[in-house]
Amino acid sequence: MMRKIALVDINNFYVSCERVFRPDLWHKPVVVLSNNDGCAIARSNEAKALGIKMGEPYFKFKSLVEKFNIAVFSSNYTLYQDFSTRIMSFLKSQVPQMEIYSIDEAFLNLTDIPEAQVITFCQRLKSQVWHQLGIPISIGVSLTKTLAKVANNYSKKGEGVFILMDEKEINSFLERFPIADLWGIGRNHTKYLLSQGIDTALKLKRAPPKWIRQKMSVVGERIVSELNGHMAHEIEEASASKKMITVSRSFAKDVTSYEELEYAVCAFIERAVEKLRGEQRLASQVGVFIKTNRYGEGAYYSNYHLAELEAACNYTPTFITAAKRALSKIYKPYLSYKKAGVCLLELSNPESFQPSFFKSSSSRQEQLMQTLDTLNKRYGKRTVSYGAIKQAAHTITQRQFLSPHYTTEWKDLPKVK
Repeated sequence: MMRKIALVDINNFYVSCERVFRPDLWHKPVVVLSNNDGCAIARSNEAKALGIKMGEPYFKFKSLVEKFNIAVFSSNYTLYQDFSTRIMSFLKSQVPQMEIYSIDEAFLNLTDIPEAQVITFCQRLKSQVWHQLGIPISIGVSLTKTLAKVANNYSKKGEGVFILMDEKEINSFLERFPIADLWGIGRNHTKYLLSQGIDTALKLKRAPPKWIRQKMSVVGERIVSELNGHMAHEIEEASASKKMITVSRSFAKDVTSYEELEYAVCAFIERAVEKLRGEQRLASQVGVFIKTNRYGEGAYYSNYHLAELEAACNYTPTFITAAKRALSKIYKPYLSYKKAGVCLLELSNPESFQPSFFKSSSSRQEQLMQTLDTLNKRYGKRTVSYGAIKQAAHTITQRQFLSPHYTTEWKDLPKVK
């Protein structure tokens, strides 16, 4: 049977999640801000129509917020992840093969569904997600992942489902599809292709494969292959392992003291290593970075230091000690710091880990971390924490427009009157 790949995309995902429990905001402008309420990372179609751009700092469009009564939210990632998990679980139950591509996108293999029934199947998926969760999705179906991305782009302009299987139809839509919007084409390649007169996806499809490989490496060659209907990117059911875990924040107010900066870095370590244990991984390196305000007075300063652990682990106190040591190497007094963060690198699985001959068993450390995680999960985040972390360090970022955790916190359950 002809291969049929669908891309399911959750429309304006963060905005849609906020609207589920605020039906008064449907058809009204809504913006979701990044960490520290810095800039726009999600906009409803109504907000886009008012001229608010992706990544635009909040202070630049604050006057529009007041003028048009735009609803503004701080990013509520706990809520968004919970909705994503629910939607992805439902989609997975409907198809034999699925790849979760991002928090709001998934590729589905619909090859076993007869072509005459594909549109009905997709409309049913769309309807069920809406009725069960109140979230709108769009679905594009074609021969490959790249073409499914193109089809999905057009689905957003219509009824939310777009099937693109016929060769003549594919070419017709590729002829109108800008090269800059094509999946996998970066900014530098876009500039080069435009300089060569290749401004649409159809022109790229018809470019000589050998020339494309020379100018865009195997990545470009695969894109061209997929545009021609040949699958170069198979559906991967198991997500690829992370290369690193990062936790970083911009500060609401510039941080000047070393002590306050250290508290913040230790708080980031606590969260990062918690994620590490959640994924049942170990890490053997920790990196710390700090940055001053790029737009502030004085010269801009940014630095990073990587600390190596004696052995891979997921024991928080070990990482806190290493992170403090790394921070001391790059900290400069008399500067005001705007952002800091930590990275855990060289991740590995416990099964493949070989402990040091000179180190004692880590079973007591594992039991301690397991107990701590269990208590915090049962009684709330940071019920039990570390002496190196002030509770104030967890609130160092600003989220003044944060919505309730409707689906994950008992105290935030919606009240029906």
